[in-house]
Amino acid sequence: MNRLGDEDFQRAYRYAIALTGDREQAYDVVHTAVTHWLAAPTAAVESPLAYFLRIVRNVFLADVRRAAQMRWSPIEDAEAVIPADLRALEDVQLERAWLERIWGDFTSAEREVLFLWAVEGYTVDEISAQTGAPRGTLLARMHRLRRKFSGDAAGARAGVTP
Repeated sequence: MNRLGDEDFQRAYRYAIALTGDREQAYDVVHTAVTHWLAAPTAAVESPLAYFLRIVRNVFLADVRRAAQMRWSPIEDAEAVIPADLRALEDVQLERAWLERIWGDFTSAEREVLFLWAVEGYTVDEISAQTGAPRGTLLARMHRLRRKFSGDAAGARAGVTP
């Protein structure tokens, strides 16, 4: 553990939030990943952060398989995603409500791709290498995300709610 710093654990926590969609569940996933990390022989690991993020992802997938049904909940920290500028409070509240609604519509795979691409700044090839998903599958997920965003954003601007 001495080769991972606080920022690495924060990054893993943000990744777990993107995977789970829930702060408490993300905390549990990271906690379990730390216990796995401590139990594993990590002296010969070339990239400790990548190895730890892989453990986080595997713990999440194991939890999903065990539960056989995923729970969705809206993100609680939309303020961190919505930029703070001089917009009217009503606009911010409308945007937050829209973001919370659309975030719950995403699958865990879509949230993972969105997090790795938009927050972490990975390329599609890097996401493919990290997740093991084919590049074409990732491009299709990103295309579906863009369609969801543009369709829901257009509906939100027009005042249409599903």
